[in-house]
Amino acid sequence: MKEIVILDPAFRAMANILTDHDLARMRTIAEIVWARDEPMPEAEIDAVRDEVAVIISGSWRHGDVGRFPRLRAIMEVGGGFPSPQALDYDACLARGIRVLSCAPAFGPAVAEMGLGLAIAAARQIAWTDRAFRTHDPNWSHTEFETEIGTPFTLYGKQVGFIGLGGLARVLQPLLAPFGCQIQAHDPWLTDTYLRQQGVTPVDLDTLLATTQVIFVLAVPSASNRALLDAEKLGLIRPDAVLVLLSRAHLVDFDALTELLLAGRFRAAIDIYPQEPLPQDHPIRQAQHAVLTSHRAGAIGEALLNIGRLVADDLEAICQGKVPFAMQVAQPEFIRARG
Repeated sequence: MKEIVILDPAFRAMANILTDHDLARMRTIAEIVWARDEPMPEAEIDAVRDEVAVIISGSWRHGDVGRFPRLRAIMEVGGGFPSPQALDYDACLARGIRVLSCAPAFGPAVAEMGLGLAIAAARQIAWTDRAFRTHDPNWSHTEFETEIGTPFTLYGKQVGFIGLGGLARVLQPLLAPFGCQIQAHDPWLTDTYLRQQGVTPVDLDTLLATTQVIFVLAVPSASNRALLDAEKLGLIRPDAVLVLLSRAHLVDFDALTELLLAGRFRAAIDIYPQEPLPQDHPIRQAQHAVLTSHRAGAIGEALLNIGRLVADDLEAICQGKVPFAMQVAQPEFIRARG
């Protein structure tokens, strides 16, 4: 007899995250119920809640996990773990309910975009494009200095990772051809582990003060809100580039805006404290910043990776094996999210 699985992906649209092939795989593996774009009504949930083994959810809105006596796994397809306010992780841990996130589906696309943003800022690609369209830019055979400093390549440069999670581990091999030396700061990981990953562990102040290309990759938690405040941002070298990829949560965005408008360093930014960003936000005037509209991961290819990961891990769970594709919620980190 097949396991009963609720497929309730809203806010995600089914067609955006599941190919016909992956949905067919899932139907072969389990008895899939609901499988619509609209949130599953309570009456429909009540009809199967005593038997359901897995809930695939765009955002956890299903209440107390105690309602589901046979539940073995929650697979989120929104992009991040449900908040501790929405989901009782202690209850999940006590009952052996796995909580899995589709975040790895976005890793390759976000890492590629991060590399592109770093190069765009270092080589001043966006600035040169603007200058070319509005006035006569400087030409390489006549001068090398620009209004926003001197361009540089990534080859042989000191790179810093703030956070060495899944995103950093996907980005790291993309930087390998450039021969970059990588420093990393991640308070959740031991120095021994960081060295085993081929990076040099350093404290945050050292990373900010000595690194020419800084990637902000850490997952938000209660302990790292505004981790990069005005004082920390003030440590960044004038010739450096800050690449903000994970969440604006980690940065004092007002301080960052002020420093960029003053020309203290360069930045490449894909995420913001408010989205859409107000039209009058001063960061839009920062010549020292490359700005993109939260486009690093949200592309069709990355979204369809979600369905593949879900189908892979659903097969493992229904066969009583260990899921390997999605990110597993770690109790220590979830509690630190607050």
